[in-house]
Amino acid sequence: MSALRAALRIARRDAWRAKGRSLLIMIMIGLPVLAFTVASTYTATGDLDPRERTGWDLGSAAALVTDTGVAGPIRQSPTRSSWFTGLNITEPGLAGPDERPPMTEAEIEAVLGPGARVIPSRQVSEEYQERDGYRGAVVREVDARDPITRGMFHLLVGRFPQADDEVAVSDRIGAAVGSTLRVTRNGVAKRVVGVVADLPASVGHGVRQIIALPGTVPVRGNPDLERGWLVESREPFTWDRVLQMNQKGLSVLSRAVLDDPPPIGDGLVDAVEEPGVRWNAVQTVTLVTAIMVIEVVLLAGPAFAVGLRRRRRELALIAAQGGSARQLKLMVISDGLVLGTGASVLGAVLGVGVARVVVTVLGQWPDGELGPFEVPLGQVALVVALGTLSGLAAAVVPAVQAARWDVAAALADRRDTRRDRAGRPLLGAILVVAGLAALTYGVWNGENAILAGALLGQLGLVLVTPWVISRIGPLARRLPLPFRLAVRDGARNRGRTAPAVVAVMAATAAFSMVSVVVASDVVRWEQTYRYSFAPGTTAVYGADVTEESWRAIRPIVAKTLPGVPLVEALRPVDEKGESLSVQLTDRGCYECHVSKGSLDELPLGGPDLLRYVLGRTDPAAEAALAAGRAIVFNPAAVRNDEVRLHLFSRNMSPDAGSVRMSLPATIVKVDGPTEVAGVAPASAFTSRGYAVKLSHLLVDPRIKRLSPAEEQRLSAPVRAVTSRVAVTVERGPRVEIGQRLLVFVIATAVIVFGATFTATALAAADSRRDLDTLSATGAPPRTRRAVVAGQAALIAGLGVPVGLLAGLPPGAALAMRAVIQFHHLPPDTALNGYRLPSPEIAIAIPWLTLVAGAVGLPLAAALVAGLFTRTRVRLSRRVA
Repeated sequence: MSALRAALRIARRDAWRAKGRSLLIMIMIGLPVLAFTVASTYTATGDLDPRERTGWDLGSAAALVTDTGVAGPIRQSPTRSSWFTGLNITEPGLAGPDERPPMTEAEIEAVLGPGARVIPSRQVSEEYQERDGYRGAVVREVDARDPITRGMFHLLVGRFPQADDEVAVSDRIGAAVGSTLRVTRNGVAKRVVGVVADLPASVGHGVRQIIALPGTVPVRGNPDLERGWLVESREPFTWDRVLQMNQKGLSVLSRAVLDDPPPIGDGLVDAVEEPGVRWNAVQTVTLVTAIMVIEVVLLAGPAFAVGLRRRRRELALIAAQGGSARQLKLMVISDGLVLGTGASVLGAVLGVGVARVVVTVLGQWPDGELGPFEVPLGQVALVVALGTLSGLAAAVVPAVQAARWDVAAALADRRDTRRDRAGRPLLGAILVVAGLAALTYGVWNGENAILAGALLGQLGLVLVTPWVISRIGPLARRLPLPFRLAVRDGARNRGRTAPAVVAVMAATAAFSMVSVVVASDVVRWEQTYRYSFAPGTTAVYGADVTEESWRAIRPIVAKTLPGVPLVEALRPVDEKGESLSVQLTDRGCYECHVSKGSLDELPLGGPDLLRYVLGRTDPAAEAALAAGRAIVFNPAAVRNDEVRLHLFSRNMSPDAGSVRMSLPATIVKVDGPTEVAGVAPASAFTSRGYAVKLSHLLVDPRIKRLSPAEEQRLSAPVRAVTSRVAVTVERGPRVEIGQRLLVFVIATAVIVFGATFTATALAAADSRRDLDTLSATGAPPRTRRAVVAGQAALIAGLGVPVGLLAGLPPGAALAMRAVIQFHHLPPDTALNGYRLPSPEIAIAIPWLTLVAGAVGLPLAAALVAGLFTRTRVRLSRRVA
C-alpha cells in the first residue's frame, strides 16, 4: 500500500471519528462553494446564449433578414441584431445618411434565390390603453399561424389572430379572450383571441407582447423602418452568405451561424476586447481568487490545529515506529485533502440542488421567468478545485508543526517545550507598507490595485501577529490570576493562538472595509442628492392620469387634508392627448448634466405655483405671469426677452420629432439652485393650439408637512383609484446604514465566534492538565471558567480590534476611488444655472458600529466560552 493511500485512509477514518470537528471544517470550506454554485447556476439559467434564444428569435425559420434601409454595405454581429455602417455601431432603426427605399417581398426573395420562402415579421414599441392610462408594449406583427413561426410563442388560451381586427396578447397584459384591447394612442380597437406566455427574464422579462397580423397596427413613425422577414430555405445561411447580403444593406440572424459562429476577428461587431480590458479582468479574477483562498485558509486553519492536537499521541506512535517527518506531514495534509474535497463536492452538489429549487419556484419558460436549467460545469469545477486547494493550504501549517513535535513528550502526554516561532515581523511590516502603497496607488488608478493592497496588508498582518502575541505575556502581570494564566498560556503557545487571532482578524477586517464603503456611499448619496420637489412637499402626480381619475382623486385629497390649499402644475398635450415635456433650448452650459424632477423643466401653472417654487411672494413676477410671460430663473436661457423651448413626447428623444417655440420671458433672480427652470402660463400654450392637463397636485411645505402616517392615509385611497398616480413626501435622502450592514454584522459575528470558540477549545484541550492542577489545588469551578473565558477574550480581543483597524485603509481607498470616478463625470448644474456642489473626498467611518464590535464581540465570546466550559476534573496518569 502506498504512503499516500494509507494516509488518505487514515484521514478518512479520523474524519469520521471526530464528526464535530470535521463538520466545522467542512462548513467553513463548503459554504463559499455552495453560495458560488447557487449564484452561478441561477445566472447561467437566466442568461440565455444566442442559441438558446433561437426559438424566440427565429421560430423554425432558417434566418431572420432585416432590411436596414442603408444603401450600401453594412457590418453586423453574427449573434445579435446590432449592425453598423463602418464607424459606429447602430441600433435598429437608426440608419445612416445613405438611405434607400425599403425592399419589397419580391425583391427580398430575389436576393435570397430560388427555393426560399419569406413571411414579413416586424417588432415595434407601441402602447395600449388601460382604464387609467396607457402602457408600453411590444407589437409583434407576424402571422403566428404559419409553421415557420413554430416555437416563437407558447399559446396558453385561445388561438392566434387570423383577421385584421384580432390580436393575441401576453399573459402579463391581463386581457381575457373575447375582450377588446385598444392599441396605440389612437385607440384602435382589437379583439383578443389568444393569450401567450410571457417571455423569459433574459429575453424580455416584464415586456408585454401584442401579436397581430402584418400591417394591421398603425404604428408611430415610418412603418417601413426596419422591416424583417422570416426565411424558410433549403440552403443554410452560412457566414459567407450573410456577408454577401450585408453588401446589399441586409442584416441576417442565421440559425446556421448561431450553431457554428465564425471566429472573432476583423469585420465583426463581436470584436475581441482590448488587451488592457482582458488584462484587468484577469487581474480581478486572480486577486478575488487569492483573497477567497486565503480567507478560507485562515478560517479553517484553527480547526485543523484542534484536530492535530487531539491526534498528537497517534502521530507520535507512528513517529516512534519509524515514521518520517515527511510521512507525518503527508498524513496531516491528507486531512486537508479529504475534508477539502468532501466539503467542496458536497457544497457543489447541494448548491446545484438549492439552485434547482430556486429555479423551480421562480419557474421556467413557457410558464415562468427563467430559461432552461443550466449548470455551468466549468465554473462549478473551478470553485470545487479552489475549495480543495483551500483545504490543502489550511492543513499545511499544522502539518509542519506535526513534523517538529517532540515524540517523547507527546507519548508521555507532556507539553512540548519547544518554542513556537515568533513569526517574521520584519517581512510582515514590509508587506503592510507595500499594501498601503498599493492602496494609495489604487485610489487614482483602479480597484484592482486596492484589492492587491488589501491582500498584501492581510498577509503582512499574518506574519506580524505571532510576534505581537509573544509581546503580550509580560503585560499580564497585573491582571487577576485566571486572566494572567490565560494571557501567558496564549503567549507561550503562539502556534495555536496566532491562527485563531488571524482568522478573527480576517473576518472583522472584511466587515470594517464594507462598513466604511457603505457609510461613505451614504454620505456621497446625501451630497449628490437632487430634490424632486421643495423639501417637505407633498406631491400627488402622474403624467398619464386621465381626467376621470383626477376627478376621483381631488375629493380624496380634500377629505384627507381639509382646508389645505392645493397647488396645481399642468403640462401641454398634443392632438393625440399625449403629455409633452417642455425643455429649454438654451441653458448656458451645454456639457452639463441637468437635474430635473417630475415637474419637468418648465411646468405650467399660476401664481400659486410660482409662490411655491420661489418660496416667497413676488408681485412683479406674478403680474408678468398673468400677462402671459414665462418666468425664467436662468439668465443664460433668455435672449431678446424670449426663451426658446422645445416640446416632445416623453416616449421620444428631445431631438426627434420635437416642436420648437418661443415665449416672452421675464428673468427672476433666485438664491441657489431650484427644482425647475421657471414657470410658464398655461395661456401661452392654449393660445397656440395646445390643450393642457393636470399633472401634479402639490401641498406647499410652508402650509402643511405630512407625517409618514398621514402620507399613508392619503396614499392608500389615491392609489386605489389608479396605479398611474404616485403620492410622495419629499423628505430628502433617507438611507439607513444599520439595515444595510445587518447582514455583514451577523456574518462577521458567526465567523468571529466560530474561530474564537474553535481556538478556545484547542487552548482548553492543550492546557487541560494545568486546569486540572488548578482545580486539584482548591480552585473553585468559577476560576476554571474564568481561565477559559480569558483565553477566548484574548483571541477575540486581539483579532477584532486589529481587524477593524486593518479594514479601514482599504475601505477608505475604495470610498475615495468612487468619489474620484464621480468627479470624472461631466459637471452637474441646476436648471437655473447655479452650479450644484460635487461630492467631496469624504470618508465616513461608522465609529459607533466599529467600537461596539470591538468591545461587544470579545465580551460576548468570553461570556459564552466561560458558560459552556466543563469544570469536572478528569484524573489521568502522567509519565515522568
